[in-house]
Amino acid sequence: MLLLLGEVSLSGVNTTHLWLETPRWSSQFYNEAEADLFVDRFRIGARFLLDAENLRDTVTRTQITQRYLTYDNGGISLWLGNYYETLGHGLVLSSFEDKPLRIDRNLDGGRLSWENDFLGIGLLAGRMLTEDKVTRDDWLYAVDATILPIENLELGAIYLRRDATQDADTLFGRAFEEWAEENLTLRLWRFDLTAAAAQRFTWGRRSADGWVGTNNIKGLGLTASLSYSQKGIGILLEAKDYRGLAGGINAPPPCNLDQESINQGADEQGYHLALNLAPWDWLWVDASYSSAWDSTRESTLDRIGVEPRIDLAGHTFIPFFTLIEREIPGALNTENDRLEAGLSYETLIRDFSLHLKGSYRHVKEVTEAWDEPRVLVELGWRSFIVSGGGVAELKEEMKLWPWGAIRYNAYPFDLTLSYGRFKGSYICKHGVCAYELPFEGIKADVTLYF
Repeated sequence: MLLLLGEVSLSGVNTTHLWLETPRWSSQFYNEAEADLFVDRFRIGARFLLDAENLRDTVTRTQITQRYLTYDNGGISLWLGNYYETLGHGLVLSSFEDKPLRIDRNLDGGRLSWENDFLGIGLLAGRMLTEDKVTRDDWLYAVDATILPIENLELGAIYLRRDATQDADTLFGRAFEEWAEENLTLRLWRFDLTAAAAQRFTWGRRSADGWVGTNNIKGLGLTASLSYSQKGIGILLEAKDYRGLAGGINAPPPCNLDQESINQGADEQGYHLALNLAPWDWLWVDASYSSAWDSTRESTLDRIGVEPRIDLAGHTFIPFFTLIEREIPGALNTENDRLEAGLSYETLIRDFSLHLKGSYRHVKEVTEAWDEPRVLVELGWRSFIVSGGGVAELKEEMKLWPWGAIRYNAYPFDLTLSYGRFKGSYICKHGVCAYELPFEGIKADVTLYF
């Protein structure tokens, strides 16, 4: 439903997740509703959360988690309340939300920006939600500027100050952090070049009692990418060098397709090379290699992948191969090495779609290794999709993870019902990673748009 009264409109979304976990059929419930009221150039909105599940985390909440008021006239934009903002390349500040990762880094404060064809200036202040999803970090303040002196060149600069104490009666004369980022984007002929540098100065040292001392802990980050493209070929080279940039408020971009970081910018170097080929209309080939390490070489992460795509008379075949060699002591992911090869097939016949995917994965940890055959079948008809699949862990005692699901997706509803044993997986975004935990039982996911 959309209510329109001249320059007034109302829209929103409600998302519900229900779990029935076997063998005791214990229930878990999660519901989030978000609504926005638009009045001319103004927007007012809020989120309400009822979190009564402890499968993914131990936090339970029933509260209004976000509220905001915005104004935008095309050149000037003002946002008060909760918001998300990533400045530049994310080396200094990356405030984002990712529901599968259960990460919410929203800021509570305000931001003001102005821009024209040649210049953009932004100001912001706020306190970031911490990992416990209850408390907020210290105040931070930032200013960023973007200049477009010529058509194919963009220059940017960012300054951020972060308080290091909860005291509200004084602004100076206490421990704090300073961050800065300089970046550029240059487009010349068939080449695109982007580069960014970041500096971090921590005045003081965090202890159990707060920030003490006057030690200047310096951090430095460099990232750059160069790409070339023409008909039938594309080449991308990325490089990074981060030292002392793990600040909890930023997300230095990792150089790999899985977006996995060794230590979120504390001490990380590496590169990524990608090649895209399309010699004929029916053939595409994507290949990539990435490598990352720390200064001691005790932590390393290497990834190589090849994925051709073959289109023949409405039938698409995608063979793929991935090899990951990981050595990260104390990491959340216990897997050291992973080798996977498989084939995906897709076709569309009138109102029917078919997707088949099979793969064989070899996984190695410190103390054991095993194989994992995987299969996925998806059959679609108009707004319906029926899917099923599973994973088999071939260890001394074999484990099976079969599942099935049906989905109906037609505005204003998106409904998915699934049943089985779900193995879970390790997922990453912007260098921040988490586990999707295993689950056995029935899941219902309902999204309603209005």
